[in-house]
Amino acid sequence: MSTDQTEESLGTIHVSPTAIATIASQALLTSYGVVGMASKTALSDFAATLTRDPHHGIDVHYRHGQLIIDVYVIIQHGTRISQVASSVINSVRFQIERTVGIPVYQVNVYVQGLRMADGGKE
Repeated sequence: MSTDQTEESLGTIHVSPTAIATIASQALLTSYGVVGMASKTALSDFAATLTRDPHHGIDVHYRHGQLIIDVYVIIQHGTRISQVASSVINSVRFQIERTVGIPVYQVNVYVQGLRMADGGKE
């Protein structure tokens, strides 16, 4: 009798980049100091406004077996950019790994602008 065990495959699970972007956008918008998401370019920002894309500031890439997420954010003026970016990285990575179970190789934060507080003058 052989001691080799055969594994039965029940199928595969595919998680779409849109689903990952949705999870990332929720984590991003609940991070301290983040007041919004932005697009890479003004043209894509205009297109996202027209289509009301809820995760227009997030790009999800799966390269060489590694999950890479780019986030484009607008940060509240007066906060430390490095601390907000670090918080965003940790929050996005944690939420995706907890929800989907896929390890995140890299989260890149691109600060596209600063926004003054509601009562402040620019």
